[in-house]
Amino acid sequence: MKSLTDKQRQLWEFILQFYEDYSQFPTYDDMQNEFGYSSTNSIYQHLQGLTKKNYLSKMGQGHYEIHHSKRNQLSDFYPGVPIKGRIAAGAMHQAISENLGHLPVEIHPEKSDHYFALIVDGDSMIDADIRDGDYIIIDPREPKDGEIGAIRYRGETTLKTINKRSDGITLQPENSSYEPIDITPDEWEEVTVYGTYIGKAWKKDGNWGVIFRSG
Repeated sequence: MKSLTDKQRQLWEFILQFYEDYSQFPTYDDMQNEFGYSSTNSIYQHLQGLTKKNYLSKMGQGHYEIHHSKRNQLSDFYPGVPIKGRIAAGAMHQAISENLGHLPVEIHPEKSDHYFALIVDGDSMIDADIRDGDYIIIDPREPKDGEIGAIRYRGETTLKTINKRSDGITLQPENSSYEPIDITPDEWEEVTVYGTYIGKAWKKDGNWGVIFRSG
């Protein structure tokens, strides 16, 4: 800790305690209120200092996590489910490629540390209770018949129910306003499967939880 300034050390200790209490990284408002700063600029400067000294890792615009070398300072540290990007539930769009931090939820990490989250864009799956802006949890395995899959087809991503037929696959939307997409067996070889939808995360009264898909 000698490499930190006094204010950096105070912020670092607050971040550790916040993780212990809430299992997530504090927001700028949390840190600003704790230390009484009139603006976020001072917080930003301290976060930059902690990042340069490998106490934190920057995960994208305005997002930070505990640096892997410092995680042993937390008891039972579990960073949450990584958010790997956005996926269309409507018209297809560009492939999943972002790193948007982590969802502060724990799903039996000894069995599911390979799960990841995506943010839904669109309303083609509303009858499956998947709505625009939802955080969905993906198991990176190929979906079975009738399960909802996150896939890439012809260079674009989509979230659809997978209906397997003797003559191919149908990507079925769960909204009557959208048309299904039929794929022949030969075309299926061009499909990249990201995984299977198993549930979604939700936030209530400041706390995060996960609703798993039934069936």
